[in-house]
Amino acid sequence: MDQQYQHWLFALSAPMVALNIEHGASYIAPNFYPNDSSLDLKESWGIDSRETLFDTITHMIDHGHAEELSYPYYLWHQLTPNRWREYASQQEASRQVLLMFVADTALMCSSGGIRAWDLCRMSFLCRIGVLNQWITEQESLWFHCRIAQRARHYYANWQEYASGFLIGRTFWLSISEEQPELQHYALHSKGALDSNMTMVRYLFTEPNSPYQHLIWDMDPAELEMEKPQSLQKVDWS
Repeated sequence: MDQQYQHWLFALSAPMVALNIEHGASYIAPNFYPNDSSLDLKESWGIDSRETLFDTITHMIDHGHAEELSYPYYLWHQLTPNRWREYASQQEASRQVLLMFVADTALMCSSGGIRAWDLCRMSFLCRIGVLNQWITEQESLWFHCRIAQRARHYYANWQEYASGFLIGRTFWLSISEEQPELQHYALHSKGALDSNMTMVRYLFTEPNSPYQHLIWDMDPAELEMEKPQSLQKVDWS
């Protein structure tokens, strides 16, 4: 695969790079941290092998944090404002807090909602898999092609994709709050955290960000590759 298209695939985890760039993360290195030899994922992800890496990626890519809000984001884009308000009013209080969050953010991240939060992190895990020598660069690229198909299906540009990640991170930072009032506050305050604002600055104002020079509308055929023989037992499309 041409280097340009590899860099496009690695740009799927650019928000994670922007969050970790001061720790040596790279937008274009296949192994994410080119100056490191490994990264321990056991405590944070429960991943310590090739097999657990595959299990996490193939599950989280379609059944991660985004799943809880995927239908509301889709529905918001289908209903009239009156129908949406009617739908939201019929839900229990804790659900209404999340639906308010969806209504406030749906224009920024499209009907794809916060799927970019999961897609970006799975791209990150693939690259760390290369760093930890659990998978090869070619195997990582094949997984990235599958992630790219989903990203291009749900989003129309890098701005929507990055917004989906940022909003998803805000949701993730707020899910520990069980009381509706506290969750409402968290959902409307954590998006403005310094780490989030720094991430946005790196992605959309710094000249070395891939989002400054990589177009979204790549030829889909260029982002395809044959499944490596070593992955024939991985049942994932």
